Amino acid sequence: MDDTVLTNTAVGAAINHEWKLAIKLNLQLVKQNPKDIEAFNRLGRAYLETGQKTKAVTSYRQVLKTDRFNPIAIRGLDQAKSRTIHLSPSPRSDSPLPMFLEEPGVTKILNLARLGDPKTLSTLRPGDRVFIVAREHCVSVLSQNREYLGRLPDDLASRMRIFLKSGNTYSAWIKSLDLHSIHSSQTSLKIFIKETHRSTKFATTPSFPVTEKLTYAAFTPPELVHEEKPDTAGTGEESPESEPQARVDTEFEAMP
Repeated sequence: MDDTVLTNTAVGAAINHEWKLAIKLNLQLVKQNPKDIEAFNRLGRAYLETGQKTKAVTSYRQVLKTDRFNPIAIRGLDQAKSRTIHLSPSPRSDSPLPMFLEEPGVTKILNLARLGDPKTLSTLRPGDRVFIVAREHCVSVLSQNREYLGRLPDDLASRMRIFLKSGNTYSAWIKSLDLHSIHSSQTSLKIFIKETHRSTKFATTPSFPVTEKLTYAAFTPPELVHEEKPDTAGTGEESPESEPQARVDTEFEAMP
């Protein structure tokens, strides 16, 4: 199993509260890469969730050897030292959660833009569910406490707003969070989005394009270049001039 598949499986195990499996998988990851901060943080949480506070402290301290200001590890140490650990319930068999496996056209992994308050971001963990909220000119992503986390990139947001207004629904989770430079542009929050329902209007249109449309205008003689408008016949998208400007405030919860 390569590192990417192993990481995705480890995150999926945590999402599904399969803590023993999460410990096993993350131990494999840190053995392969002793500086894998995310794996050590996941390992620390898994130990906490199974009541193994001493091992959790060891895992978080390993993170701090590489990144001494890592907020996830610092918070994890505080939790291990200052309060009683309440064990998580067993995974629910009636609602299996995805293992971050990508399906062309149905799922997408992306970095959020215009991130929110660093203090809010520092409370997040990989596997946390988030909410997708369509606004008038953007698509925001909120935490379970309805705190702003960031927004989808503008090019994707314009497409998603149309799908959301038509009745498409989506589930979303935190994929990864890099807080190494929380006050710099290097901070990144990556989420995993999965289409859970496709409206009748877009029954044959995937939410996320599998291939990007290329343009060769720069290599074409000027006399052969014709002005073309984007083809929206297959997606039902409207041009910016004709798109309604009504505000969309409906929230689509990240759980199916």
